[in-house]
Amino acid sequence: MDLFIFQNIENDETVKAVLEKDNTALLRGIIKFAELEGVTDNSLREYIASMLANDDNVLSKLAKSGKKIGKDLYRLASLDIEMIYKRLFNTKIKYKPSGNDTGYYSAYTESIKGITESGTAGELLDRLIAHYKKLGCGIMAKYIAFKFDGEITGVQHTDKMQFDDIVGMEHQKKVLIENTSAFVCGEFANNVLLFGDRGTGKSSSVRALLNMFAPEGLRVIELPKRAITKIPELMKRLEDSPHKYILFLDDLTFERHDTEYRALKIAMDGQIQASAGNVLIYATSNRRHLIRETWADRDGGEVHVNDTKQETLSLAERFGISLFFPAPDPKQYIEIVRVLLARGGVEMTEDIRKEAVRWEMNYGGKSGRCAKQFALDYLTRNKGK
Repeated sequence: MDLFIFQNIENDETVKAVLEKDNTALLRGIIKFAELEGVTDNSLREYIASMLANDDNVLSKLAKSGKKIGKDLYRLASLDIEMIYKRLFNTKIKYKPSGNDTGYYSAYTESIKGITESGTAGELLDRLIAHYKKLGCGIMAKYIAFKFDGEITGVQHTDKMQFDDIVGMEHQKKVLIENTSAFVCGEFANNVLLFGDRGTGKSSSVRALLNMFAPEGLRVIELPKRAITKIPELMKRLEDSPHKYILFLDDLTFERHDTEYRALKIAMDGQIQASAGNVLIYATSNRRHLIRETWADRDGGEVHVNDTKQETLSLAERFGISLFFPAPDPKQYIEIVRVLLARGGVEMTEDIRKEAVRWEMNYGGKSGRCAKQFALDYLTRNKGK
């Protein structure tokens, strides 16, 4: 077809099958796409729409980074799209997919539907550009949560956690919401360390932030500790994206010899290259200073004891905001249980209170997580009574 901008699609086997009228090869490609990725009943047209929406080309690069699209570039893209619309987009094929959930983010599926339903070549191009500007292209457009361990993978079905599900911690929730709101609005925001007792809502708060701000462009990428050394290259990859990203380091603790400790310090503050303005780091830990200490560290096994202590503190200080999540006291624990049971239509009684206390003594101690586990167990056991 001799395309100028969208030439990548000419190498696709299914596109070749359309042009060569090879119905067997065409149907093979469409079946796989329609069943695993399709969100409409117009499978072939959606296949072409999806290829265009996820094509990494000069037009999509400029649009997703918010840069200007010149008249000549737009004109040549229009010529490409007119040819694609005529030779590919209007080709008919009879295949209705099973209609299973793809796990893609709703905004992505709605955009693909709109692109697929374009009535003219001009409308198709404009909807593609709008897609690039809002969602980007490729895997980063399809999901709101990701995992990174050298390669980025999308999380198909994310936790539906909301802040209302976290009982208490009102100050911590307020600070997190305000900081993250500023971030997605393009204003100054801080990296955040959430530290404290286990089961108190640290990780749940980050998931709640994602669900609150995903419609405004927030995305979360979870990294294991071993991937910390690759944060600079990840930031480079994300810098032209239309989204805002939280790099999420969960349950983070370092040993003094860990190389990732210094790598994280450099990634947060200390590299020559400026950090991407659309990336923050949120970390959770049971330890305020992130690194294990021994009594020898405190007593001074080195000549320069103060230098050692300053090194221990230096990473934690790179988080502009540090939020403490304490374990609830006995009254707070029972109050969490009461609220959770009330949401299930059960009123707290003295017998239930005693049962909740026995539960926390047997299963991990007083925490929001323990209270939730008891409430869910109680509601399940007494369902229908």
